Amino acid sequence: MKKLITLFLLAAFLFVACDNKTEKKTKEGSIEKEAVDGDSLRTVSIKRNIATETDLLTSLPIRHFPITDSTRFENLEKLGIPDNGLLKKINFDPRRKDATNFRLNYSIPFSKNFGALVVTYQCGENELFTTLITINNENKIIDKLDVAYDEVAESAFNKVSKIEKDKITITSSNWMEEEPIFDTETYIVESNGKFKKLQTEGMQK
Repeated sequence: MKKLITLFLLAAFLFVACDNKTEKKTKEGSIEKEAVDGDSLRTVSIKRNIATETDLLTSLPIRHFPITDSTRFENLEKLGIPDNGLLKKINFDPRRKDATNFRLNYSIPFSKNFGALVVTYQCGENELFTTLITINNENKIIDKLDVAYDEVAESAFNKVSKIEKDKITITSSNWMEEEPIFDTETYIVESNGKFKKLQTEGMQK
């Protein structure tokens, strides 16, 4: 009888020990899983934050090549959206003290290596500038290029551009003389997002 009781107690002890060990493993597994899940969540969160910062252009309409930009006072309000703080995030400086009424017109898919957007802003009451900006994945400006211009003081000077995948052609016009004068410049967008001037075709009447 004593042997039976001893065997019974031994079996109960082993059962409890095994159960505690299993529970400990389960808890350890849960902690490990929780830690892994936690890292995964943190990773996703970080990726989302990065995407939010580097993907600032997602709210803008995309225009595909070829693009003709002839932004003027007449069609300004029909293009894009008012600046929502994006230009401040990328530290855009128009270098004109009286620049106001900033608008984000559209983005251009030149490359996966950098982003590109076109913005318009007004200087005083009479001048309107439209600028193509390239930015890197850290929201820093790579380069910028004026692609359109309009003025209503004399209504004699303007600038329009044709933006293609491999080049940008900008035509400036001067209507002050009896015969208008046109000046054409050609740029390429390099793989790093920089604009490189190819040639100046000169003034043509």
